[in-house]
Parts: sequence; C-alpha cells; structure tokens
Amino acid sequence: MDQMGQWFNHVDTDRSGQLDYKELQRALQQAQLNFSTMSCHMLLRLFDPDRSGKISLPEFRNLFQWIQHKDGAFFHFDNDRSGSLDHGEIYRAVMHAYPHLGLDQHAFYAAVKAYDPDQSGTMSRTEFVGFCAYLEMCHRTFISFDTQRTGSVQMGLSQFIYACSQAK
Repeated sequence: MDQMGQWFNHVDTDRSGQLDYKELQRALQQAQLNFSTMSCHMLLRLFDPDRSGKISLPEFRNLFQWIQHKDGAFFHFDNDRSGSLDHGEIYRAVMHAYPHLGLDQHAFYAAVKAYDPDQSGTMSRTEFVGFCAYLEMCHRTFISFDTQRTGSVQMGLSQFIYACSQAK
C-alpha cells in the first residue's frame, strides 16, 4: 500500500473504508492544513459524488490532488512570500485556478468579503483553499439551475434560498 493509502487507513478510525468530515479534518491537520469545520464539510461535499457524507480512498486522492492544485495557485501568487494573499493576489490566484468562472470584480470582492473568516482582507493558505471550495460549490449550484448553459438563471425565492444553502 502506498503512502496515501496508509495515511487514509491511519485516520479511518472506524475502519469503514471511508472518511467522514471529522476523520478528513484530522487527516488534513496531519498535513498542516488546518481547515475549519465548515471548510471540511465543503471539501467533503465536493468529492462525495454519492452524497453519503463520506469519501473513499480514490475520492480522498482526488481531493488531495485538488488541494495541491489550489496550493500551487496560492504559492504562485503570494508575491511577497508573506504566507497570505491580499485582495489583488486572491483575485489573480482565483482567476488562474478558475478561468471559466468569469466573475466581475464586484461579484468577486463581495464573495471575498462574505467568505473571509476573520474579515482581515487577506487569506492564509487554508482560507484560500476553503474559499476555492466555496466558489466551486457556488459554481456547481449555479450550473445545476442553468440547464440551458446560458450563464443566467431565473428562480423564485425558494429556489434562491436552496441555492444559497448549497454553497456552504
């Protein structure tokens, strides 16, 4: 068994062959990735296609590869090597990681302000990865309503509330 499999088995404390959000959070903490509970839930949902609330080893591998990709964007755009990204660096890193989003700057900065856990205007590595998970959840929720792939949707209040609840 490779290192990733051994790591997975080590944190799979109930030996179910799947990780719940607490086991995932513990695994990520062992990699010095201290995600909030909310971010762990979002990451789990991103890589849990059957919506069981747990991820298998292959799904865990995909999740970790996704995190590494976002880490690459973070480190590439952390121009001053401060270990955090300012608004401009966040914007460039997200546009690099998600060129298909096409968010205008007003929508982007509103999302940053809404997501920024400590309202500091900067994001650490784990905050940035969590923000990317948030944007991914928003995008997936949006496209589930955009069945014609036009880039716009019409929805009632109930649908809007449902859509918002799916993003976190």
